[in-house]
Amino acid sequence: MPISVRGTLVVTRKRGRKGEFNIGDLCTEIGEFEVKDALIEEFEPGKYTGEFVIKWIEPDSFSWRGKVFVKVRANLEAIYIDEADETPDAAQTALPPEPDPADPTPPRDERAATVEAVDQGSPSAARRPRAAPADEPAPDDQALFGAELYPLLEQRQAMKLDPTIDRMQFRQQRDRLKALGYTFDVKSQTWSSDVPV
Repeated sequence: MPISVRGTLVVTRKRGRKGEFNIGDLCTEIGEFEVKDALIEEFEPGKYTGEFVIKWIEPDSFSWRGKVFVKVRANLEAIYIDEADETPDAAQTALPPEPDPADPTPPRDERAATVEAVDQGSPSAARRPRAAPADEPAPDDQALFGAELYPLLEQRQAMKLDPTIDRMQFRQQRDRLKALGYTFDVKSQTWSSDVPV
């Protein structure tokens, strides 16, 4: 049975093999929990205060550099934000890399994945020149958003994404909306655009 608690969620953005993803640390009166739900994929890094509906709580673990990290994970059913401070917490960047929630199993070469994850966050990684992206075809918005959301996209109307779909598709929808000039309102959890049709 879901329970509703007040708390503060600190969202940080990580980079994995499949792109960027969000991890949250939820602090409530009943305890502190890690959050890896698709519900927070749309949020910008920062601190969010409000009401959180927790479906279940369970232990979660991963290994990094010969150590095992065990956390208590909360799975959220809904989020109702009162206050948002979308300023990333610099202290969070020093934490060990987290496995991507879209990865059902850890990578085969854990050492290589760890080096890649640490490399991405290192100061030298920012100075390293990146390869120029290859010419990619324009995304097929109709296939990406489906019959329900695509008409809203064509008319540049406000829309709410469904976090229960495939996580990678959900991230692609989020990234496509950003590319098209949509902005995310964290309180209504709705995307809207000021760009005319």
